[in-house]
Amino acid sequence: MKKNILASLVLSTLIASPVFAEGFYIGADLGSSNMSADINDQNFNKNNAAWGINGGYKFSPYLAAELGYRDFGKAEENYFIASASIKAKAVQASVLASYPFNDAFSVFGRLGVASIKTTAKAESRIFGYSKSKEETQTKALFGIGAQYAFNKNFSLRAEYNQYAKIEDLKLSTFTVGANYSF
Repeated sequence: MKKNILASLVLSTLIASPVFAEGFYIGADLGSSNMSADINDQNFNKNNAAWGINGGYKFSPYLAAELGYRDFGKAEENYFIASASIKAKAVQASVLASYPFNDAFSVFGRLGVASIKTTAKAESRIFGYSKSKEETQTKALFGIGAQYAFNKNFSLRAEYNQYAKIEDLKLSTFTVGANYSF
């Protein structure tokens, strides 16, 4: 359902692009997420594929507001008699403060909030035990990054984001993506 809604929003944005005033942009990125937790004195630390989409408005060369969706992927740990997994997704809103070195290259900082949905599952192969827990929490996020604009419409971005700890779970991402400005 969420994927259909997001796809509809992106498609309607592309169709309605002539209506947009200068300053609006959309983007997508791919990268790596890190999920780490200390559960029952066991360290759980996994890197996963991550992806996201975003849309925002650039008020000036120094300030922008952005909404986005982030999929952190799924971290799994398999043991001889049991397995455990964690999936995480987020809808986020943030403010970006940028410093342009010239017309093409800029660095930025991000500060915002994310509604993070986590799904944890544990199974025992021997005892036939299975338990899952799903919860959604709103947490702060911050990040840093750099962006290079090839022209007035197309730019590439690399960034690192850290999300506030959810109980014992720490989430972070490193992504590379592209933005299209209207």
